[in-house]
Amino acid sequence: MFIKDILMEKAGSARIQHLEDLILWNGKAGAQKAISSLHSLESNPGDTTIKWDGSPAVIFGRNENGEFILTDKSGFGAKGYDGKATSADNLENMLKNRPGYEKNPQEYGGFINQMKAAWPAFEQATPSDFRGYVHGDLLWFTTPQASDGKLVFTPNTTQYSVNPASDIGKKIASSTVGVVLHAHMDLEGNKSKVDATRFQAGPLLAMPPQTVTEVPDIESAKLKELENFVNAAGSDIDAVLAPPAELKMKNFPDILYMYMNHTAKTRTSNKIGSKNFVQWLTADGSKVSSAKQGRLVEYLKQHQKGLDAIFAFMRSIGPIKDNIIAQLDANPADIEASTGGQKGGEGYVIGKDVKLVNRQGFTASNMEKNN
Repeated sequence: MFIKDILMEKAGSARIQHLEDLILWNGKAGAQKAISSLHSLESNPGDTTIKWDGSPAVIFGRNENGEFILTDKSGFGAKGYDGKATSADNLENMLKNRPGYEKNPQEYGGFINQMKAAWPAFEQATPSDFRGYVHGDLLWFTTPQASDGKLVFTPNTTQYSVNPASDIGKKIASSTVGVVLHAHMDLEGNKSKVDATRFQAGPLLAMPPQTVTEVPDIESAKLKELENFVNAAGSDIDAVLAPPAELKMKNFPDILYMYMNHTAKTRTSNKIGSKNFVQWLTADGSKVSSAKQGRLVEYLKQHQKGLDAIFAFMRSIGPIKDNIIAQLDANPADIEASTGGQKGGEGYVIGKDVKLVNRQGFTASNMEKNN
C-alpha cells in the first residue's frame, strides 16, 4: 500500500511478536515462551488463527456522545488537528490535507474515494449503543470477484482465494467491504479483545477468526534439544541483553531486531550469527552511530557466549517454525493464500501475541513491495 502509517510502534512494545524474536525482548524467558507456544499449537490448534495481510489500517467506533467515527491510525492519534472524522465529508477533507494528496492526487485521491464510499457500511454495522473504538485492517473495498472458481482479493502483498460455496465464501460474496478486527479500545484507551459478532450484518463483513483445524508435526525431539540448550545458556543470554546503563545501549534488543529484519529483506537467514551481525552493525546500513558501534563491539567481546547463544536459538527455531507454516499452508482450506506466486500468506497467530511468519518469504516480499 502506498500510504504509510505515521504512528510507529517501538519494535519491542506490546504487540504481536515474531516467535523467534521473543528471546530479544525477554531473554531466556522469551525463548521458553517461544518453545511453549509451539507445544500449545500441538495441544490446542484451535487457539491459532490466520494472520491476515490487510491494508490500510482503520479505526472506527462511537465516541461518548454516540457519534460514529471512521479514521486511520494517523488521524486517530493526531495532535495538531482533530483526526476523528464524524462524517464522510469530514474524512475526505482530512485526508486531502495530507502531504500525500498534494504529491500524488490521482493515486491518493482514489484511496480517499474508497474510504468515503465505505463510510456507510462501517456506520451501519456499528450499533448505536456501541462506545469506544476498534482497530482493524481493510481486506476489500468492493465485493471480491470470482476467478477460476474462487473469490479473489489482494489487500496488500498476499492474495487470498476463497471457496464461494463455503460459509465464509457466501458471507464475503454478500458484502461490499471487508475488515479484520484486532482490538477494542474503550473511551479511556484501554485495549481488550474485540468481538466481531457485535457488529451488525450488512454490507460490512467483520471477518470472524479463521482457526487452524489440523495439528501439525512440531518436531518434539528438536524442541526438547532446544529447550535443554536454552536452560543451559539462559544466564549468558540474559547477561548480554542487559548492558550497563553507562554504556547507553538500552536499545540493544532493537538493534538486534533491525538486524533480523535485514536478514529477512536480503534473504540471508542462513548467515545469521555474531560475525555477520558485527559486519552489518559496522556497515552504513545499520544506521547505528560510530560511537555506539565501538562501545557495542567491545561489549560483545566480553559477552560472546550470550550473543552466540541468541543466534544459535534463532537458527534452530526458525526452520522448525517454517516447517510448521508449510504444513499449515498445505492443508486444504476454504481460504487459501499465496505471496509472490508461492503458496502461503502472512502466517498465523498463536494465542494473542505470538506470530509465525516466514520471514524469507512473506516478510521479504512485503519489504520489497513497500520500499
